[in-house]
Amino acid sequence: MLKTVVVDNNINSRELISSYLKDFEEVDSVYSFESFSDFQADINDIDLIIFDVSSDNFSEVIKKVRIIKEKNKLIHFIAVSYEVNSELVSKVLKEDIKDFLLKPLLADILRASIKKISNLSGFCANTICVYSPKAACGKTSLAINLSYQLSRETKQKVCLVNLSFQSGDIEAFLGIQSSHSLGNMINSLEHKSEKEVLSMMHKYQDSLYILSFNDFEPGFRAKEQEITKLINSLKNIFQYIVIDTNSLLDESTISILNNSDLVLLLSMLNLPSIRNTQNCYLMFDKLNYNKTKVKLIINRYIENSEISLQDALKTIGKDVFATIPNNYLTLIDSFNLGKSVLETNPQSNIARAYRNLCNKILDIDFLNLKSSANPAYNHGIFNLLRRMGD
Repeated sequence: MLKTVVVDNNINSRELISSYLKDFEEVDSVYSFESFSDFQADINDIDLIIFDVSSDNFSEVIKKVRIIKEKNKLIHFIAVSYEVNSELVSKVLKEDIKDFLLKPLLADILRASIKKISNLSGFCANTICVYSPKAACGKTSLAINLSYQLSRETKQKVCLVNLSFQSGDIEAFLGIQSSHSLGNMINSLEHKSEKEVLSMMHKYQDSLYILSFNDFEPGFRAKEQEITKLINSLKNIFQYIVIDTNSLLDESTISILNNSDLVLLLSMLNLPSIRNTQNCYLMFDKLNYNKTKVKLIINRYIENSEISLQDALKTIGKDVFATIPNNYLTLIDSFNLGKSVLETNPQSNIARAYRNLCNKILDIDFLNLKSSANPAYNHGIFNLLRRMGD
């Protein structure tokens, strides 16, 4: 969550902005100052600064902004002003300020800009769903190994979530057990501190946490509202959320897919899998998913398979994002040890494939994925000017 500072010499404006921020779930705390000279917050503890700017005070204010940037390159800035002209906007734009908003501010406009900053800062998680319409195709092993590698590469908090309601594969593979129900966890995410919530999860390593539940039984179905609430709450804590799902495309699974930024669709080089994958894409079209949201993964890939990769892709009509080789014995060894393949056999071909998949995902522009699915990201003077320029 964002620790935010408001710098504005107009007390009414300063108080209005602060009051808006305190209602935003993306904002953790708010400090306000009349000027940068009064600035007393710890620079290294701040994520966002919202500051007033005009043609008259531009040089002085931007000088202060540059000094702060030198001390903490991770801080984001939003400029606000009663004055809007092309020269002022151009000057501010050149300083790599994330947004320029016209005063008096409207809550919805500021909220959209804050959400954009939150995503850029990684405080609103990038949510990845691992899905296949066919059971026992390697969803869980991919979810485990991807989560592990993401946590290692980013050094940020990653949450692996078991929402495969009919099985406890993550728990079985890693030898862990949950003592929390879905309802209790959702309530805890709302009312407990981040530290308390993290203590309720299984900590696999420094930055990887595993969330599973003990109330999944045959026929269990989570409500759409529960899933949305759970994922949205986790987004305030984690950089990445990786979700293992059911194969059955029911209301619960669709809700998980809808709440995900990226869907990794697993298939294999056999006729049943290829037909199921074709049907999946037809369903995703009906759900109006952005074409970039779904990435096709060919799992248990064998080069000399009776059905070639080229033939499968021609039939499916989609490009392959990554292939994961068939290495059953290496996977079984890792499962028997209760660890990821990346730990037990990091030099294996399947471990290399998981690392390559992770690197490809880290290259994805998640902000673009989110903004294409949410028109609220189009607010702000900068985006308006860019559209006018086009």
